[in-house]
Amino acid sequence: MGETAQEILIEKADRADASAIYEIGKLCFSDAWRKETVIHDMEGSHSEYFIARMNGEIAGYGCFWFIADEGQLLNIGVRPSFRKKGIGALLLEAGLMEAARRHMNTLFLEVRVSNEEAQRLYKNHGFEVLGLRKGVYDLPKEDGYIMSRKVEGEL
Repeated sequence: MGETAQEILIEKADRADASAIYEIGKLCFSDAWRKETVIHDMEGSHSEYFIARMNGEIAGYGCFWFIADEGQLLNIGVRPSFRKKGIGALLLEAGLMEAARRHMNTLFLEVRVSNEEAQRLYKNHGFEVLGLRKGVYDLPKEDGYIMSRKVEGEL
């Protein structure tokens, strides 16, 4: 991929990146996927992971699924020490570009109702709230918003 902004490199992840993705997931999510789950998911043709490198270190990752003509953002996680640098936005944009490349019509995501920072990021990238899923998250139990946006041919 090779996008750079403020020394941040976004690239497609591979199996060698699974440990870092797992570690970042544990830092970011109370219900993080196990390392074996990450590795298994990476092997699917429907799945695409992007990593953000900053100063040579994997600072964040994004996981997207692409099935039929719909994409889904599963996770964006950024190490706490690398937050507030635009990494989440760059990972989201990489997923949107991949969705366009794969000819997706729509990209969906689900976000905790308490995660206002992520909601701002998504709204700033054209996502709108479609509905609410009651009790969809565990650890702690919480509702989640379903958000989506159309995928354009070019960003």
